Amino acid sequence: MSKKYLSLIFAAALFIGSSVTANAVPITGLFNTGVDGSGNVLPNGSLDPHYTVLENGNAPAVLLSSPHGTYIPNSASSKWVWQQSNGLPINVNRTFRLTFDLSGLDHTSANISGLWAVDNRGLDILINGNSTGNTNGGFRAYSPFSINSGFVAGINTLDFVTNDFGGLAAFRVDSIAGTANVLQPRPNDRVNEPAGLALIGLFALAGMAARRRR
Repeated sequence: MSKKYLSLIFAAALFIGSSVTANAVPITGLFNTGVDGSGNVLPNGSLDPHYTVLENGNAPAVLLSSPHGTYIPNSASSKWVWQQSNGLPINVNRTFRLTFDLSGLDHTSANISGLWAVDNRGLDILINGNSTGNTNGGFRAYSPFSINSGFVAGINTLDFVTNDFGGLAAFRVDSIAGTANVLQPRPNDRVNEPAGLALIGLFALAGMAARRRR
């Protein structure tokens, strides 16, 4: 087969590969603490619509009515929450759960990052019940977290495990975001039209080259 035809076939193969290249998109359902479904901060004392407290029967977390003055100040992107608006109970462990859906996305390509702070400390972040090793040292500054494994197809849970040993308690997440690739068709699924046409062209070129050599 001539170099000319080899080049054409190679180009067609590249086109087929590019036609099914995965595209990363934002993961929906990831929210900072203390915001509504549009990301706008809620009034102090409101129920958080996204985070629940596992040790309180999975009831919604509550925005603090009056966060302590030593905390990172509430902002336009997030607010402090706890089991109750007054920062009680104290001297306890509490797990705050955020649930999100990866349907239509390739869970093996997912990644999430953000910032968190806790009064008094963050013990771990669990993805679907599995430790990620992310910890937090307090409430005066954020600690970054990053997760790039442990995701599953469909519904996923992100659990922030916290511990309090003082007079008040609080938990906060800011700048949380993530991406995942759009789920690609399996080999036995219907081939998309551009890739199918390119494949037909590839075999046609190979056939022409074979006939010319006879």
